[in-house]
Parts: sequence; C-alpha cells; structure tokens
Amino acid sequence: MSKIVKYEVSLNELELAFFDRDICKDEQNKNNNGILGGKKLRNELKDFNKDDVDKTVQVNIKSHGIYLQTDRNALGNGNREYTFLIRIPFWGGGDIKSSTYLKISKLAEKYSSDEFGKPSLRLTSRQGIQLHRVAKKNIFPIVKELVEIDLLTLNGCGDNTRNPIASPIKSNIFNATALAEKIGAYFRLPVNEHLQVFGIKSNIHDTEKKYNYTKTGLPRKFKIGIAGAYINQATGKIVKDNSPDIQTNDLGIAPIVKYKKITGYQIYIGGGLGEKNGKITFALLGIPLGVVYSEDEIIPLIEAIIDEWNILGDRKNRHWARLKNVILKKGQQLENLSTEEILKSEKKRRIAQSKGVEWLRERLEKKGIKIEPPIKLSLGKKHRHHGWLKQYDSKFTFGLWIENGRISDTKENIKTMIDEIAEHIKPNIRLTPFQDLLFTDISDENKPELENILQKYQYSFPSELRRNSMSCVGLPTCSFAVADSERYFRPLMNILEDEEVHKVENISVGLSGCERHCSRNICHPISIEGKGSGCYQLKLLFGKHGTEILAKDIIHKNKKHLRIIPDKDIPSLIQLLVDNYKKNKLPEENEIGVFHQRIGVSGIISLIENNKSLDHLLEKTYDEYFT
Repeated sequence: MSKIVKYEVSLNELELAFFDRDICKDEQNKNNNGILGGKKLRNELKDFNKDDVDKTVQVNIKSHGIYLQTDRNALGNGNREYTFLIRIPFWGGGDIKSSTYLKISKLAEKYSSDEFGKPSLRLTSRQGIQLHRVAKKNIFPIVKELVEIDLLTLNGCGDNTRNPIASPIKSNIFNATALAEKIGAYFRLPVNEHLQVFGIKSNIHDTEKKYNYTKTGLPRKFKIGIAGAYINQATGKIVKDNSPDIQTNDLGIAPIVKYKKITGYQIYIGGGLGEKNGKITFALLGIPLGVVYSEDEIIPLIEAIIDEWNILGDRKNRHWARLKNVILKKGQQLENLSTEEILKSEKKRRIAQSKGVEWLRERLEKKGIKIEPPIKLSLGKKHRHHGWLKQYDSKFTFGLWIENGRISDTKENIKTMIDEIAEHIKPNIRLTPFQDLLFTDISDENKPELENILQKYQYSFPSELRRNSMSCVGLPTCSFAVADSERYFRPLMNILEDEEVHKVENISVGLSGCERHCSRNICHPISIEGKGSGCYQLKLLFGKHGTEILAKDIIHKNKKHLRIIPDKDIPSLIQLLVDNYKKNKLPEENEIGVFHQRIGVSGIISLIENNKSLDHLLEKTYDEYFT
C-alpha cells in the first residue's frame, strides 16, 4: 500500500506566507470573528436550541479553553451527542490553594463526569485540569464560577501562546513556576474580550505590559516548557529536572547553574511532536538557539520569535503552520535540499533544522536581540517526583501518582481521597507534566496524617512500569482520537504485569490515541500509537531514553512495518521484545532502547519473523512515507 505525498507549499512561497496566499477556513473565521469570537460566539453559546456551536466559531471557542466534542460511544449507537471539554490552565503547574482545588472539585460534581457517570477531573500533560462531558447550558456557569475564584480558561487551547509548563518542584535557586507565571500573564489573550463573551464583570485584568495579538491570533499554538533545578536537601547536590520535556516544545528554557546559582538560560527552539496522517509532517525535538544571561531578556526574546513566526507561519495549511515547520522549511531552502532528501534522511533533516535555527538567530540579532552561542548543557532527568521530598524551607512535598491524571471515584476513590487531604491537611497543590499532582508545604507534624489518609484509602504506588507509563484521553471523547488510549492503558498494564514485564528496569510505554502524541508517547522506549479502532502502530526508541531522540517507525528495506497491530497482539509483542532484551542484552546495556540501537530494525524484524504467533504482523507493509 503506498501513497504519494507532496508539500503543499513551494519554497518560494515561504516568505509570502499570509499575505499573498489563500488562507484556510479557520483563518477566514478568525479574520471574520476575531481571535476570541466576540458577539457571534456569545450568541452561539447562548443558543440552547442546539447542543453544539456553528463551525464558523469552533476555532474561536478553543482560545477560551473550550473544545466541542462528540461522544463516540453514542455515535456508534446512531446518536450524535455533543458535549464540551473545558480546560483550566495553570502556569507552571500553579500554586493552587487547597480551598481553590476543592471548589474545582465541586464543579466536577455539578457539571463533569467520566464515561461511567461519576464526577471527574482530568489532569493533563501540560499542567491543566479538564472538565469533560460538559453540557452546553453549563458553560456559562462554569466560566463564571471559575472567575469568582480568580481562574480563567483563556489560552487553554487555540492559536495562541499556550499555558507555559515548568518543573513543579519548589526551589530556592530557580523558581520555574514563577517564570512560567510571568510568561503566561504576558502572553495571555485579552481578558476583557474573554469576559465580554460570557457577560462577566470581574476584577481580573490584563497586565500593564502584554503581548499584542493580531485580530487572527497566531498561525497555530505556541508551546513553552521550562526546565528546573533544585538542591536535594538530603545530599546537598544540585538536581536538574526536565520533567516538562522542554525540547518537545516550540520553545524551551533551561537554567544554567554554577555554584548553586543561576548564571543564564539556554533557549531551545523548534520542537513539536504532532504529526498528521497523510501529510508530510515530522515530530521534532527543539535544538539550542543560544544563551541569554538575564531573566529580563527572556520575554523580549520570546516576543521577537513569535513576531517572526507570526509573519512567516503558514496560514493556508494548518498541518505545516507550527514554528518547527518554518524553521525546517527555511533550512531546507538555504541548504538546497529536496523534499525527498529530508524525508529519507534524518541526518539531512537535522541539517535543515540547524540551518533554519541559524537563520532565525540572525533575524533576531538584526532586530537588536542579543543571543550568545549555545553551550553544552545537561537538562537532567525527567523526574516524576513521586513520594516524599524535603523542600528547601524544611517543609515537605508529597508526589501523588494518578493513573493518567484521571481523578474520579469510578475504580478507586481517588477523588474523595484527594478532597479529604485538601480539606484536612490544607496543602498547596501543584500539577506535574506527567498528569500527577504534588501536595506541597506540608509540615513535619502533618506527614503522618497524610500517610494515614493514604492508608485509609488503601493507596500505594504501583509498579515502576505502570507509574512511568502514560496515556492521553483517546476515545470516546477526544475529537482527534481514532483508538482507545486511557481505556486501553489499564488492561494493557495488567497483562504486562501478569507476565512480569514490570520486573525489568527502565521499561515504560507511551500510549496515544492518534498521531498527535499528546501523551508524549514517542519519548518512551516503547510507543503504541492509535491508527484505528482497536489497532495500533509500534514505534521504538533506538538509543538511550532521555537523550535527544524519539521513538521511530519500524522501517526495513524501504517498507514500514507494524503499522496496524490488533490490540489483542500488543501485550504479546511487548513481552516478546522485553524477553529478547532480557536474554540477549550486554552487561552495559541497562535500557531496552540501547539494546535496540545495537540490534537495529533488522534484529526486531528477525525476532518477529521467527515467532509463529506474531509473524502474521509482518504480512502487511506500507510505503516508507505512508503515515
């Protein structure tokens, strides 16, 4: 099965961008309605004779942190039921008072549920809280009640600078959350316009200095991640924290630490994991742009980058509109590389990306933005922060693992347990980029009480395999998903644990319902990506986990393999890979990705060819570029 795919934007069109080309429907709608939709969106939301909103305002509602969704379960039964997702962003994971959290929990009890009808909150990989299955008539009350506790849903979705994510750990050498809050406030969409749509009066106002969005906003979303650094109070050593996976963002910020002080910030640019089936798209990790030495330089630098991208970003083809695409396309042009060359060769793709970043640095320097050359810098591990951690102020943080961020009482009484901790111990709360939460600022005297509550609800940490694996929401509510993700996660983990896969160190599985990779599944050694109902593609990491590589397609002799795998075969396939690793790894190979790097794709194919129960998975192949 093959498919010819071509770029829809020619090289000489790049500089013309928005001005001389037709624009897509979403851009036309933003141009007609404004980025936030104004009166037209307000009228659509107040029309309760229908349970959805018109297509012409669906791009606008996203910037208010709201998605229109269809329950695919009901659709399968011949009914189309529209509901809404409301996302509350917390800059850098927030510093949420327990009283505020309890009010959000009450909103879930009134307005949001999981598929079993239980009140539900969903923590996200970008440090937000989602309310699912919200009826249209309840959107206004929810937004109003959030504003009453000084929370906004602005920038939760849409074509804007999204919620900046950050290392959530409290630190006296670098406050990553505070920097995220500063950036988030500066790039927040106009508050007054948001409040007018919902007819709300509030004391929440825009900051005095803020980014001036154009009528149509940005070409696409712009994501920012901030790494962290803190002192381990037990050892006195510096710990670097890359839990936000900063190179997967459009822009990443990493503190440079010397002698337990911050001496500067390395900026990474051009990352993004999203792809689109049937289009030439790439998941890319950002690379260093350079170094700035003062925190005061960061926002002007981000603003200048966004301004450049705003001019050049593709407003005709949304799948080619992210900053990473402008950088790659410009580098391709400057290096005189063909489309086929950057498709076939990861090395040439990296050359194009590096050249594009060089070009951007020169553009910024012409605008007076000073950027020093990049340095070699370790970003640190992607810490999960589970369990007890002593803070610099002698108080304590407890990291609570939550399976895929789903807070409900459907299977375990996790929602009731968290509410009880918030009510009785009154910690502050921070959200992590791994869909977990941290209870912070707990006194030594309150530690036993928290542990008693955990014991009361029989809470314990699961295996490292389950704890370090992650999935997105997937079906039935996500509009983009083509397969189960969160719903498939638990049965998959149960089988793998029954087969003792969890006893092998450094194994984790990333699970995604589609190719957009919201769970950052391709950052895991084993990636399972939805391709259709009950079908998944296998991608594998060929190298050390946590380094500058992503899980790749299984391509052998110019053919793509293991693209359509029935869900019933996934556990056996993973077990086969893990057993092979256990039996044949070298003493120094302590990660499955390192082992796979040595045996290569040919070793994977040979392994499956010689397994009678799984060799049928190799019968169907696809063109190398078929996505």
